[in-house]
Amino acid sequence: MSRKHMPLLIGGAVVLLLALALGYWLFSARSRYREETDALEQSQNRLNRLSTRDVFPSDANVETMERQLDIYQDYLDGLFQTMREGQRPQEPINRDRFRQLLEQTLRRLVQAARAKSIVLPPDLAFGFQRYAAGTPPEEEHLDRLVDQLRSVSILCAVLYEAGIGELVSVERTVFEEDTPAVPVEEEYGRRRSRGRGEPEPEVVKATDLVRDPDGLFTRERYVLSYRAQDEANWKVLDRLSKGAPFVVVSKMEIVNSARPPVVPPPAPSVAEEGPRASAAAATAWQAPGAARPAGGREAPAILPRELRVVAGQELPQVRLEVDVYRFVQEAPAEEGEENP
Repeated sequence: MSRKHMPLLIGGAVVLLLALALGYWLFSARSRYREETDALEQSQNRLNRLSTRDVFPSDANVETMERQLDIYQDYLDGLFQTMREGQRPQEPINRDRFRQLLEQTLRRLVQAARAKSIVLPPDLAFGFQRYAAGTPPEEEHLDRLVDQLRSVSILCAVLYEAGIGELVSVERTVFEEDTPAVPVEEEYGRRRSRGRGEPEPEVVKATDLVRDPDGLFTRERYVLSYRAQDEANWKVLDRLSKGAPFVVVSKMEIVNSARPPVVPPPAPSVAEEGPRASAAAATAWQAPGAARPAGGREAPAILPRELRVVAGQELPQVRLEVDVYRFVQEAPAEEGEENP
């Protein structure tokens, strides 16, 4: 083979190798193209099936959701039933019926206190003095007054069962009083704020019935003052914690008015303190390492036992503030409402 034909042979070999490589690349690209085309076609077919099928869930999912909804509804109904224990449903009432109910309730409370030897103040009306005296209530106040009367009856029954010694007073939220007039300065300030474009805040009276924003319950405040031993107080708190009706203790104050006042010994004057301290230092002896009073003053005298006793057989006065909750008779969710 002549030397002049070598470039042709080398060039032909290179072209042959390039042709083989290009053929392999074309074959691989054709295979990948077919695979991608098949995958795209499968995805397109699946998208078409999903787009054209019914949008409703399957029967199995519907049954599962219905079982879960029944479980949650039973739990909600049981919770509301538990919360409503001890409260009576509201019923239509008029002035004459309220007068009879008030007389019966007050007579029953007084007789129950006498049966348990509980001391009551004379002419105690349990917070309903004006109506016990014969003043008829307004028609729009009857429903709330009946609820207050029943709540007072239940709370007094709790105190009676606990064994208190004396019932001092019962206070309820007096909502039927007239609203006080707004001062001129306050009204002028409101006009100026409205003139600046600021929204006027909503005025909420202290005697308004507290309502839950979601309409689940209402809340009423009562104050009970009585005298009892610690054991009776524990029974009262234990009974209120068990619900029926749902009561929350917001504040409790115990004052022992029979405790004698503790009078501290008078402090010695400056003129008498110097000679007394020097004389005490000269005659008194203390063990090594014992702490001496600062400034050489004498230790305060120990009070007698009758002044150091803070509790005993006397009856301390208790002021108990409670919130009585009244829950709605029906669940707040309306029938036919779709759950999110």
